[in-house]
Amino acid sequence: MVRTLSAAFRTIVLVPFFFVYTIAEAGYVVWVGRRNRESPKIERTLQRWAKRFLRIPPVEMTVEGREHVEAGQRYVIVSNHISNFDIPVLFRAIPTPIRFLAKKELYKIPLFGPGMDVAGIVKVDRGSVRSTRDAITEAARETYRRGYSLMVFAEGTRSRTGEMADFHTGAVRIARDNEASLLPVVISGSFDINPPGSKLIYPGTVHVKILPPIPSADIEPNQIRSVTDRMRTDMGNVYDELRASQ
Repeated sequence: MVRTLSAAFRTIVLVPFFFVYTIAEAGYVVWVGRRNRESPKIERTLQRWAKRFLRIPPVEMTVEGREHVEAGQRYVIVSNHISNFDIPVLFRAIPTPIRFLAKKELYKIPLFGPGMDVAGIVKVDRGSVRSTRDAITEAARETYRRGYSLMVFAEGTRSRTGEMADFHTGAVRIARDNEASLLPVVISGSFDINPPGSKLIYPGTVHVKILPPIPSADIEPNQIRSVTDRMRTDMGNVYDELRASQ
């Protein structure tokens, strides 16, 4: 009962406040970007936003495998997706600047949309598959040029059950097209913080495990599916291990 009341308070009071805070931070990013889109203030703002987002439930985090992330290396970060908290979790867990794919509808929100554009968040229009792939590839190149790695949720959408679904091949294609290494990352524990269908946000502990990178330079077109499936198997095994340990 106490846990539910605490969750209700945090959801009712802190979530609306955080939405206003997010819009304000987006406005700040737009203001900074008008002067310099490469300003380090933008990355610091994103990190600050992610840290405060995780304070809402609150979320405790443990991270393994940071030694696999090489400074200055650009990656396609491949993660499972089980919660709305996964993006701020990854911002805080991975020791390199990252950007992610966002639905074009989010860009219609005043200040928030322009802020994402300035920050280098990649807009995705889920219309034509081919045009979307080309647009993401082009955006990925710009992302790497600005010194960021690109984060991709390989299942395509958030899990409604907590189980890891099959992976799409897009992440491997993007990595191969841009000669970037794949960086598999497994998240466990965030599903219970805001379960599908629940309006409440609960405190919890999230475990993140960063696996060794996978070079993409030698992946042939006919190997994309097999590389994707092998990565899904490896990440699924780690996910099961993390859940069993919680």
